[in-house]
Amino acid sequence: MIVSANDQQPEQYDLIIVGSGSGNSIPSYLDDWKIALVERDVFGGTCLNRGCIPSKMFVLPADAAVAAQSSAKLGIDTQFNGADWPAIRERVFGRIDPISEAGREYRASGSPNVTLIQGTAAFVGEKTLDVEGRLITAPDILLAAGARSVIPPIPGLVETGFHTSDSIMRLPELPNRLGIIGGGFIAAEMGHVFSGLGSQVTMINRSQVLLRAFDEEISARFTEVFGERVDLQLGHVPTRVERVAEGIKITCLTGETIVDELLVATGREPNSDLLNVDVAGIEC
Repeated sequence: MIVSANDQQPEQYDLIIVGSGSGNSIPSYLDDWKIALVERDVFGGTCLNRGCIPSKMFVLPADAAVAAQSSAKLGIDTQFNGADWPAIRERVFGRIDPISEAGREYRASGSPNVTLIQGTAAFVGEKTLDVEGRLITAPDILLAAGARSVIPPIPGLVETGFHTSDSIMRLPELPNRLGIIGGGFIAAEMGHVFSGLGSQVTMINRSQVLLRAFDEEISARFTEVFGERVDLQLGHVPTRVERVAEGIKITCLTGETIVDELLVATGREPNSDLLNVDVAGIEC
């Protein structure tokens, strides 16, 4: 017999947690609670898998490479002869991926009071969630669903293909030319990593400065200094992206740029819209 979600009786829990990033920090005093932990993506959330932890592990070798290239001004004779990108990538994710998998295994089989549910959750009532056909309910629900990359509506972008911070650090090879659309902290950090390790980086930003949300003097000084390392195209708005024989062409009103790989880093937006939160009376 086929039973629809509307006919099901929801599974009862004491607490539902949506998101296994910060939401996975379940204190020991809840050991006697029956808890459902819902995750729609890789276990451990953004910070562990494709955010602050791996990015800082890439920043370390990039810092070393930049130091080797600039140490002459300190009277030290060093050279930078290139980076072994696959080795750097393996060092990072060879550590991170097992942590993520171990966390998933622990919650799946090593936490007697926690039920790990894989899938996208959406409210169907004030205290009830539908996880891809599985109904669950609890008096307390913790939303720790995180955020995702904002994708600007640039003609040709989706058809051409691009990277976000979700995928850029897992590239199989270091690109000769990397284009970055955006000028916030993710764009700046990845610009530092790839330019430091040897890529020719072009940053296209609609603002006249990088890190616009930061202190005005810091933003201005960072833009000035970073412009000595990468090609900054400030005040430029992409109007089209397309794949051509030479690579990926980014067209702005002021000109064209061709790169091998493209990173879109134009901000992040909360995942609350995926949860159908208005049904639960939650305002975002």
